[in-house]
Amino acid sequence: MSEQPSSPSSATFRPASAAMVCPTCRAEWRGVATCPRCGSDLTVLMRVARRAWELRQALHAALCAGNRATEALALARTACQLHTTPHGQRLLALALLMNGQRAEAYALIEQVLQEQKSEH
Repeated sequence: MSEQPSSPSSATFRPASAAMVCPTCRAEWRGVATCPRCGSDLTVLMRVARRAWELRQALHAALCAGNRATEALALARTACQLHTTPHGQRLLALALLMNGQRAEAYALIEQVLQEQKSEH
């Protein structure tokens, strides 16, 4: 798998608090196949969330293996592009650290901490 550029400015992260929303009416997605507000079919959204979860599971396995840091980073970036979660961002920071990309990991951790502060 190929890696994306590693500079902090090249990383595009959605906020950890960003919930997935109905693409039609922007109602917060609650894990159901049909939007309760507008009736839109949300099965594609469900597939995206599931794929991101699968990537995070593979990422976890790659991190635990200890010798698959490059693969772990590619998985982490892809999972966060599909659906950013606080857990996914922590895994991404860990993968960045394992790949020696301390500056980007630090920037991501700072971003997550700032978002957590703004939520409270």
